[in-house]
Amino acid sequence: MIKPFTKQESIKVLRFTIGAILAILIAESLQLNYAMSTGIITLLTIQDTKKETVVVSLKRITIFALMTFFSLIILPTVGYNVWGFAVILVPYLCCCLLFSMKEAIAPIAVLCTHYISAKSCSLSMIRNEFLILFIGAGIGIIINLFMSNHLDKIRAKQQNIDSSFRRILARMSVYILKENKADYTGECFRELDALLDSLKTESLQYMNNHFIGTNDYFYTYVQMRLSQCALLKQIYQDIITLDAVPNQTVLLSGLLKQISEEFAEINDAIGLLAAIEELQAKLETEPMPRSRKEFENRAVLYHILMDVKLFLRLKKHFAETVSEEDKRRYWKTDAIC
Repeated sequence: MIKPFTKQESIKVLRFTIGAILAILIAESLQLNYAMSTGIITLLTIQDTKKETVVVSLKRITIFALMTFFSLIILPTVGYNVWGFAVILVPYLCCCLLFSMKEAIAPIAVLCTHYISAKSCSLSMIRNEFLILFIGAGIGIIINLFMSNHLDKIRAKQQNIDSSFRRILARMSVYILKENKADYTGECFRELDALLDSLKTESLQYMNNHFIGTNDYFYTYVQMRLSQCALLKQIYQDIITLDAVPNQTVLLSGLLKQISEEFAEINDAIGLLAAIEELQAKLETEPMPRSRKEFENRAVLYHILMDVKLFLRLKKHFAETVSEEDKRRYWKTDAIC
């Protein structure tokens, strides 16, 4: 089944088309030979991010210089024919692979065929081919400058992720009090894993769509949430191993509920960590277990408490490493929770 185009995909198609046509019109206005090739180079230049587009363009300019050098040496000797093209391909392809410039192979090889078709490697012909490459790559870069950063999309995914965390924590606070956990499954983690993977991809694209600064706030954020998700999975495994409900479980349930209610992007977790220290001190005053079963369950509860503490320390560390500029930009009073 073919999925319908999204608005974003439709806009991308429109931009690609406009860019290719504009490049061709510019080339034709300069009376360049093989002007249609500028449109193809424009389409091949546009990548998913602005940084990738610039890097690909620089690689193609470098390989163009090498290809032209090989053409000047080989074509007048071997001939402007398929055999001359074959001889050029050997050192040309080796350079592309050696310098990790596979993206340059197809478009620059096409420019080489122009030398062969024109049976010339004169300065005017080299100028013609360079302008084709320059115009095509330049329009591609300009088109990419107007690509959306998808900030709204990223923020929406953050909201979904944090909502999923709150639901999982709230559910844990309920099931930790139940002896029968037959209906307590880890299905919720599948949704969270998918959301985190998606946000990781979006955050990498967001970083590479900026030329100034690192702009790694969202990538750092999703890395922190990935680590927290791994801890929640461990806590879930501990909860389902509990086969009794010691009195201390009520206190831990209350802590999990409090974390779910205060879970927020702008929460530095300092207050919650203080609550854990108080709870830990209180648990240390509790009487020793009176049976092996109680001892084992109390040990599981202690392990859960330590994982919860690490869960909050991850958020505290993240909050400490966020720059003041990013806090002003993203940590607003109306920010997502």
